[in-house]
Amino acid sequence: MVRLQEAVQADRRVKGVAKMTNHLPIVDSIMARLSQQGLDGYEVYMACSTGLTIEVKDGIIDVFVKSQNAGLSLRVLKEQKPAFAFSTDVSSKLVPDLIGQVVHGACATDPDPFVGFPAPRTKRPPQIDQFDQELIRISIEDKIDRARSLEATARSSDPRIKKVRKAAYVETTTTVTICNHMGLNLSYDKTLVSGSIMVVAEEGEHAEIGWDYGFSPFFDQLDMGLIGTTASRRAVSMLGARPVPSTRVSAVLPPWVASDVLKVLSASFMADNVQKGKSMLLGRTGEQVFSPPVTIVDDGLYRNGIASDPFDDEGCFHDRSVLVSQGIVQGFLYDQYTANKENRRSTGNAGRHEIKAPPSVQATNFYIRNGSLDPDELSSSLQEGLLVTDIIGMHTADPISGNFSVGAAGLWIKGGEIVFPVKRIAISGNLSDLFSNVDAVGNDLKFYGQFGAPSLRISTLNIAGLDA
Repeated sequence: MVRLQEAVQADRRVKGVAKMTNHLPIVDSIMARLSQQGLDGYEVYMACSTGLTIEVKDGIIDVFVKSQNAGLSLRVLKEQKPAFAFSTDVSSKLVPDLIGQVVHGACATDPDPFVGFPAPRTKRPPQIDQFDQELIRISIEDKIDRARSLEATARSSDPRIKKVRKAAYVETTTTVTICNHMGLNLSYDKTLVSGSIMVVAEEGEHAEIGWDYGFSPFFDQLDMGLIGTTASRRAVSMLGARPVPSTRVSAVLPPWVASDVLKVLSASFMADNVQKGKSMLLGRTGEQVFSPPVTIVDDGLYRNGIASDPFDDEGCFHDRSVLVSQGIVQGFLYDQYTANKENRRSTGNAGRHEIKAPPSVQATNFYIRNGSLDPDELSSSLQEGLLVTDIIGMHTADPISGNFSVGAAGLWIKGGEIVFPVKRIAISGNLSDLFSNVDAVGNDLKFYGQFGAPSLRISTLNIAGLDA
């Protein structure tokens, strides 16, 4: 356990470094040195962040961690031979070794005609507000109170909530800088605060878990009360759950479930997967692959999105790409490398999983566009079916064939009313068929990380239950 006084003292010790340090001098120094190496192209990418994690248990601080991280990576090109190097130590004394390492690497690789760097644009980057100027001024006591209020709200929302396994407040402040030999020189700052909780509801011999998560770039826009009550409601709703016989019924996928399914589908929209023949959508541009209510968008400028930045991790401006319009596949997502392969422009979808990896194609804020129906209307429209509240193991789905078979739980609906909770079942099918069977879309779009969806009504879903 961490005492409040200790946490406040720790916060004061690091307060002087919580604001991002200006690392442009070291970037300028590296760029100057690279310009003297006889290279055909080069890039410096630098990311620095500070973080805070607070977890409470029974109103007492259980975890209090302040962090500060920085790293830089270099990409170079010599005679069309690419090389990459990185360091998590950004002190200037290591710069010569890092440059020597990457230049030597360029002499040892094979030429790749598609490697290149984006040229700077004549217009300014898109202007988006993802930075909370007040975050550093908010006291540590107020941030601890946020975590405590999350736990308290969850406990007080229903007497059957007996345990809180984790109530967390997390914040990060990040600065990214990218420069290359063509004159590109860009940087941005962003903040992100989030809350998450897991609770246990108990009644008699039954115990069920519920969770929720929320985030915002801005401290005052993070609704901890909603997160706490949602987690409690989910846990309580599953008390007394039982399996059902195997069947085929209509179903509703709420946003957190639909987002999980969409995450698997998103791999088929990455141009590198398409070019390698690892996409279920290969050769299907212009086809009606999904049902007309389904429109899928990737938007790197989405308001308050977790992946919203003015530009991607190569310096290409973020934009909005409509990938599926009313069920018809429109196109795919590209970084500079995959775009060069097809002699087209990057969609601004270069991302880096971490400083240790070169950029690759990644989604930004990837979502299904809202429909017009209230989510309660979707559920009440079912004569008999399942409101799927949880799926287990969606990551095991085959992203190429689209086939899946995963554990599930939910609420059984009859005559438009919830009659009992269900668990120990499995749902199976194919992603293409699943999204072809979407016959209605809700108006409750919500993001869980970078993937978001509204509620989806599915006309037919395979359920394996008691007799499976």
